[in-house]
Amino acid sequence: MAHEVLEVLQPHRELIGQAAGLLTVSQYLAGWFICAEIRRRGTTAGFSPLRFVGGCGLSLLQLQYSLKLQASALIWTSIATLLCSVFFSSWYFRFTPVDVRVPFYRLAVTTSTITAGILAYGSQNDSPLVMFRLGLVLTVLALAFIALPLAQLGNVIREKSSASLPLPAILASTGASILWLVYGLLIDNSFIVVQKIIALALCAAQLSLFIVYPAAGSADKKKKQ
Repeated sequence: MAHEVLEVLQPHRELIGQAAGLLTVSQYLAGWFICAEIRRRGTTAGFSPLRFVGGCGLSLLQLQYSLKLQASALIWTSIATLLCSVFFSSWYFRFTPVDVRVPFYRLAVTTSTITAGILAYGSQNDSPLVMFRLGLVLTVLALAFIALPLAQLGNVIREKSSASLPLPAILASTGASILWLVYGLLIDNSFIVVQKIIALALCAAQLSLFIVYPAAGSADKKKKQ
């Protein structure tokens, strides 16, 4: 049954990839809400640059891997997310006071060094071993990126509210993961398939928090106080 469905979808492979790419880019664009809040406050205090700086490194690595696969949907998606990440990182840097920029510099240097090392390794050739290792590294990094909202888990449980979680980004990530899973099956790439199955589990865990700890819970609690 599944095989028959994939055969039917095969002619629409690139369209599915493009739709998945649009959702992935929208997930990155959710970072604009953070940038808008940073601008409103006039400072980056309380905000981590990891999503932005890490996004630059991850997008570069995904671009290299996509070029090796010669998958157009993955290529343009990687370019778009890279541009978003560079813009958001620049925005973060601009609003970070000069005297507290050291952590940003440290993260940027660390990310650049690791990314450059992986890119150098990947540029050797397109052998199955190199592709396997690149796919493995990308899977780990991509899942870590998707799981970033879970860093707020302690705050969510403490406040008994999911208000601090980026629902639009999580929904976009869920939709993108479903489409990339189908795309991975269509191009027969096991790394994309495994990565997106785990990603869906992470998204489900994050979405469940909105049911267990409704965002309205915190507001109601404050009204009672």
